[in-house]
Amino acid sequence: METPFLAELDKEYTELLKTGKIKIVEDVKRLTSKQFSYNSPYYFLGNIRSRVVLVTFNLKKEYLCKGNNLVDFESYQNKSQGLGEIFLESENKVEFDSIYASDIRMLNYLRPFNIIRFDQESTFRNLQKLTAEKLELGLVPYPSPDFSDRDFMINYKVCRPFVERVLNGIIAYPRQYIVFIGSCFNNILSEFIEESESFRFLLTSPNCPNQKFIAHFTRVTLKINNKRVIAGIAESFCDENLDSVLLEKYGQESVAIINRGFLLSNPLWKSY
Repeated sequence: METPFLAELDKEYTELLKTGKIKIVEDVKRLTSKQFSYNSPYYFLGNIRSRVVLVTFNLKKEYLCKGNNLVDFESYQNKSQGLGEIFLESENKVEFDSIYASDIRMLNYLRPFNIIRFDQESTFRNLQKLTAEKLELGLVPYPSPDFSDRDFMINYKVCRPFVERVLNGIIAYPRQYIVFIGSCFNNILSEFIEESESFRFLLTSPNCPNQKFIAHFTRVTLKINNKRVIAGIAESFCDENLDSVLLEKYGQESVAIINRGFLLSNPLWKSY
């Protein structure tokens, strides 16, 4: 059965196919003078019923913008739920790691969530599993080179429907973990946050034995259409100082905070 979330996406995608543009995006363009691409809208990637949901602000994955000749929303939906096949094995590891860098970061972060049974040997197969089994929602589904979270908040009244739609997508099916990627979501979600508790904690990596990294994560209770939902805001996820080891440890702590447990013997958590 089609959910209200998918019904709204179907309506908007049909508008795009018929007119070549979307009214809300045109309103934002007029107010901000920022550019958006209609070639490859990014509403969601992966399993629409997944137990783990990640929400990003604006997609920047160039490989998804190729070969988009879809004729209707059903075709779009099938493509978005079957993207595992795009991860083609390459003999050039440097090229592979570069093209799929953001996906590999997500893979390392999600390992401790124990939602997806990853292979210990193959990054290629793990990316296929990751894409097929997690759900990733795009707050602003139309790629833009210069539209920022600051632009979003300045024009929040116009942009608010993007927030409402993502939240409706979250509650469309039962979820176990919901994580918003980036500190910008503290402001973007403020209208819907009933409770918020922020943490900072120490992370170390054997790859950088002389360095210590202070990471930040916020646990929030959201009220969405009279439903209360526990989620997290991963403020430190995008920090380039986090290597693969630190990202996995950050994911471990994220799970612990969402579940209100302690995974490290001396986690050095500090609520503020």
